[in-house]
Amino acid sequence: MKKVIWVLVSLAALALSACGGAGTTEAIPTVMLDEGNSSAPAQNASSGDAVSASAIVVPLQDANLSFTSIGRVTAVNVQVGDQVEAGDVLVELDTSVLEARVREAEANLAAAEIQVKYLKRVGTTEQHLEVAENDVARAQALVDSANAVLAAQTHLTAPIAGTVVAVEIAPAETVSPGQIVVTLGDLSRYRIETTDLSERDVTRVRVGQSATVFIEALGEEFTGQVVDVARIASQLGGDVVYAVTIELDEQPAGLLWGMSADVEISVGE
Repeated sequence: MKKVIWVLVSLAALALSACGGAGTTEAIPTVMLDEGNSSAPAQNASSGDAVSASAIVVPLQDANLSFTSIGRVTAVNVQVGDQVEAGDVLVELDTSVLEARVREAEANLAAAEIQVKYLKRVGTTEQHLEVAENDVARAQALVDSANAVLAAQTHLTAPIAGTVVAVEIAPAETVSPGQIVVTLGDLSRYRIETTDLSERDVTRVRVGQSATVFIEALGEEFTGQVVDVARIASQLGGDVVYAVTIELDEQPAGLLWGMSADVEISVGE
């Protein structure tokens, strides 16, 4: 195609030259078409000064709580909507088995101490006495461990102050290790967290950049700024995405955990 265009242009130039006379020469502009790029370049969907992403409303802090051991629930001290403080006991398990282990460990410790007293009274070698004293130390460690397990694995305490948003257990039920039984959230203030910001765009995002947030459920747009950029990626449908957290300049009425939003972050600042 390029060869055909060049031939046509050359013939036109010769014809014009002949008509204009020997003393006049007119320059003819040459137009070249690139066969591989005959159309205009596609426009980038993202603005050069902003990046966009979908997002959700999240609480300031949240915690999914579970036990580390199996047990039967004896008391649930909270219900959905309750306000709790850090350290409050939320759920209690039956302690009878663990209490029995504590008593067994204490009995073994007492026996080891009696053995040391006996050896000291009747006399023995330094080596035998040292072995007996080591038995006492070992028995004491088992008592401490049993007491620690009793305290930690039978009482579920709140790690943060907040609101109880879910209770998934009832008295007389049996819990398994890792089973989430209570969910807490600090609902005193909400933030916005992106869900699909790509790895190509996150490199342009910085803490302190301004953002506009459209809350779909409220039908309104709000302003805020970036307060955190995730240090590690997550996967979304096979794509690598990063969570970016945005603090709103003001908390709108009616905002709830989990509402969807659309975010536009100004990256040209």
